Amino acid sequence: MPERKIEFTVDEQFARRMAARAADLGRDLPTVIRQQMAGWLGDWGTRFSRYVVQPGDTLGAIAAKFYGDRSKAAVIAAFNDIANIDLIPVGQVLYLPEVGPVAPLPKGESPYIFGLHDRGGEMYMGWAGRKGWVLCTEELGANRNDWSSKSYSDLADAGYGVIVRLNHGYCPAGTLPYSDRYEDFAIRCGNFVERSSGCHIWIIGNEMNLAVERPGGPENGEWITPEKYAKAFKLCHREIKRRPGHEQDQIVSGAVGPWNIQTSYPSNPSGDWIIYFQDILKALEKELGGIAIHTYARDPDPANITSELRMDPPFQHRRKMFRTYIDFMEAIPQSLRHLPVYITETNQNVPWANVNSGWVQEAYAEINRWNSDPSHQKIRCMLLFRWETYDQWQIRQKTEVINDFRAALRHDYRWYG
Repeated sequence: MPERKIEFTVDEQFARRMAARAADLGRDLPTVIRQQMAGWLGDWGTRFSRYVVQPGDTLGAIAAKFYGDRSKAAVIAAFNDIANIDLIPVGQVLYLPEVGPVAPLPKGESPYIFGLHDRGGEMYMGWAGRKGWVLCTEELGANRNDWSSKSYSDLADAGYGVIVRLNHGYCPAGTLPYSDRYEDFAIRCGNFVERSSGCHIWIIGNEMNLAVERPGGPENGEWITPEKYAKAFKLCHREIKRRPGHEQDQIVSGAVGPWNIQTSYPSNPSGDWIIYFQDILKALEKELGGIAIHTYARDPDPANITSELRMDPPFQHRRKMFRTYIDFMEAIPQSLRHLPVYITETNQNVPWANVNSGWVQEAYAEINRWNSDPSHQKIRCMLLFRWETYDQWQIRQKTEVINDFRAALRHDYRWYG
């Protein structure tokens, strides 16, 4: 490690005594001081936690949260070379030495990165002692007088993380309604959230850049540009946040479909999915409570999880394989690097073969490697798509894929704690 010069002042007599004592021992004074200080320090500071500065944070508040003592702000400042304790930018990574046990997460959140799209298979996570995440997807419609709801309290009470995706409908109804009904959809979302229990993380829509998600269907449906999506999101955000007990809920942007170029617009004539993603984030910078992304493979070969293969022109700068998630992560503006990120769908981009190839294990190991870099924005979960037998992507009846998942669950892969 690089060295640093440390200077301090003592009175003249003490300085002479130290120098004479070192000479008496036949040793140079700097070596003696280093050894004595190392003994005094011991292993203090070799254990530390990572914390990303959130909006409204101060060093005093962070010190109070992790140490129970606001005066420990000086410890954090010294450990992180912070000259002005009043200047800590949102998104800055702080290292907190020798903190006690981390604060518990709110009910409905999990420290593990494991998870499933759909209810039904969560018991495998429970049996492994690693209760991860469950995503439930709901078709709400746009009737502002509809107050029907769901309960997810059984999942939250059992210790699982809960995410709910709010859709207007499925093809050809559209993940969002026609734009002249965004207000109705937002009120319907608010009604649903207000009467539902056990969840505080809500995703608005899904893969809005795909033609199949357009209201009216892929052929003649209304295109969902970033501008239109942002309008719908802001209305939903307003409605959910104004409902009693939901003021602090996370409202999360819908995931953009990787590699899809079906939705172009004047500032993005190629339909580049990453530009589409960035344009949504820029439009929603003040409202976002979290970011959902999807990442897929091109085949079931676990060796390709780490492939850096690129797309063909004109997208040769985009990753072609599972690591497409990195393109999304790198596209997140610095001002949003403090937000939670959820990978809410992953699979092999072909129907799951009933084979334990180790693909699931390697996919989770890859996300854990990403999270292990303290400079990276944490990914809170990666959800296997999907559990239920609604379509060709189901794994409920694929016992060998489940065994692959169970093998992955032997690892203590966490984003928190």
